[in-house]
Amino acid sequence: MDPAIKDEIANTIKSVCGTFTKEYVKHYAISLAKFLESEAKEDNPLKLLRREKPTDDLKSGYLTKEGGIRKNWKKRWFIVRYDYTVDYFVDEKAATKPKPKAKGSMSLAGYHVRENIGEGLMKQAKDLAEKMGIDVGQLPKPKEYPELCFELHHSRRRCYFIECATKEEKNEWVEMFKTCCRNAWGLKKHDKVHQKAFHRAVRETRWALGRWGWWSYGGSEEQILSDIINDEIEYQTIGKVYSKLSGPWIIRNTVRNSALKVIDTMVSAAVNPAWAAMSKTVDEIRPKLEPVIKGLIDPMGAAKEEIRGKIKDAIMSVLEPLIDKHVNPHLSKIMDILKAPVKTAYDEAWSIVQTNVKQYGETADLKDPSAGFKKLDWVARSYWTMQPATSKLDVMYEPLWLLREIFSDIYPWSLIWNSQDEIRQTSDDAIYTFEVKLKEAIEKEPGADKAVIDQTLSQVQALYEEDSNYLSMKVWRTILKAIIMPPLEAVSNPAVKTLLDPLDSAIPDPMKEFISISDEFSILLNDIVDSCIDAVLK
Repeated sequence: MDPAIKDEIANTIKSVCGTFTKEYVKHYAISLAKFLESEAKEDNPLKLLRREKPTDDLKSGYLTKEGGIRKNWKKRWFIVRYDYTVDYFVDEKAATKPKPKAKGSMSLAGYHVRENIGEGLMKQAKDLAEKMGIDVGQLPKPKEYPELCFELHHSRRRCYFIECATKEEKNEWVEMFKTCCRNAWGLKKHDKVHQKAFHRAVRETRWALGRWGWWSYGGSEEQILSDIINDEIEYQTIGKVYSKLSGPWIIRNTVRNSALKVIDTMVSAAVNPAWAAMSKTVDEIRPKLEPVIKGLIDPMGAAKEEIRGKIKDAIMSVLEPLIDKHVNPHLSKIMDILKAPVKTAYDEAWSIVQTNVKQYGETADLKDPSAGFKKLDWVARSYWTMQPATSKLDVMYEPLWLLREIFSDIYPWSLIWNSQDEIRQTSDDAIYTFEVKLKEAIEKEPGADKAVIDQTLSQVQALYEEDSNYLSMKVWRTILKAIIMPPLEAVSNPAVKTLLDPLDSAIPDPMKEFISISDEFSILLNDIVDSCIDAVLK
């Protein structure tokens, strides 16, 4: 970490922060305009009702956790909250006090679960040895963990090692923690406009740095911004640090860890004030922008249509050959993998809903129908209850994985898990709709017999079929685009850049803050790919 390397790192931090600031502020205004436009024409195609977000704890129980500083093992009472954060306490009694104080909390956005710790640690060490130019044979044997352990892993944050009492318990908690890793809300600001703008700014910043393809970040705003910067330092500078290291593994690794601490300190010192300034800026400009945007919604819609037409005229001669090469030849083959599993999964999910509703009907008291709802409410939220349906999607993994030879950015489990979440959500919507409609039917006809349960279930089945047909199309489209879009964007964005740049002048002056040519190109590109997908789906 000589002065020249520190200066290089400092310049990288300054450059990334500067690029991100510009992109975030720009896309905040654009996202605000889109949000206000969508509010003016809100349209929900789904027929089933959706319950308010539950606030019940999702799971609790004793687990044994390795300490973060002292590497001793202690039994702790874990509680998974409704928002997928995890608190742990000294024991169950401490968790039930009037003002319980958690021993610790986990926010798992950006983490993943390693079920086989030894294998994961060995791969991690081998990857690092390769970067540092060390013979793998010099690596020390990784620490051994009991079979019933698993790891909550992050490449740059604290990792958690947890042990369960039984194999069944491990299976349940692994699935619960996987769900937490996928769904934990990392961003501190929950505003929809901020969320859209922030993630778009992440993507645009990476593209500005020449980093194309698939990636995923999770965590708070400061953590994600730090991760982008650390990635760029890894690309540009860290090899120079490693090249200066000498001696056996233990010495190199110790010096490397010291260097990373210096880098982390430099990154944090820049990111925290930079993000605070960005956040303050957009909070101050929003009240000024909203009335301006609302007055421009209609003319802005017309201007966007006209701009997309000009973009289309300018780029189609370049874009069409790319679509023919990177999209059209693959859609039917991918669809062959997706079609049957998704349809079968939705059908099986309805069968599970139907079975549980009928079981409810066997003991239901129609004078107080809500008394049995609590058990129904957990049907879709239970991994094991829904597993016969969601597991129907697992068969997609192998054929999707084989597609990595063509599409290197495919991560099949991520696509499958997101689709499974959609199926669980639809099942929960069906159960909630049944509960609401059953109570309405009984209120209309207080003396109704149990035939009203079957009648209500038939009504809900018709709505479920409509929604599942619509959502099957959505799942297919989402997976197809997740596979197709990254390599297409990687070749199309650079190819059309020089054609798009002159079109900035086509944006009317009052709307320049709220319309982006790159954003409109992205919308147009998505529309074109959607039309290719529609042809296959039909």
